[in-house]
Amino acid sequence: MEVVFKNLLHAYSGKCDGLVYYYNRRLNKVIARRLPVTKPHKGNATLSAISANLKALNPSPDYITDLKLYTELFRMKESSICFYSWSNVFRKLMFGMAKKYQIDLATLTRAEIVADNLPCISVKAAVEDGLLGEVHGYERFVSGFAGES
Repeated sequence: MEVVFKNLLHAYSGKCDGLVYYYNRRLNKVIARRLPVTKPHKGNATLSAISANLKALNPSPDYITDLKLYTELFRMKESSICFYSWSNVFRKLMFGMAKKYQIDLATLTRAEIVADNLPCISVKAAVEDGLLGEVHGYERFVSGFAGES
């Protein structure tokens, strides 16, 4: 649901009264949704461990820039599939790679990515491996995951 503020508050994020509020720059709107009620189970712990490890991988700033540019090009090409940020593309890439190559994302390290030359090493390599959709000009996205090109 779209949120309208009477006191000209342009960006608000947080939780209040059972709702989660967040600002979407692309839509230029504050969105509200119900706060999800989750019960602890094994899947939560697994996803939490994977998410924490993906964050700890800390891709290089150039790699993140390539993902951002790829995201914008993909949005212009595919109107039916919408990625709102580079992190969505990164997660799709990593989970696709884990499925294809039977990799445990909860224990993956930057050193393994570089040493094994995994397809997530660059956006170009991921597109050529079929983990990400092809967009015009993907060949220029060669910045390395760990900072090397």
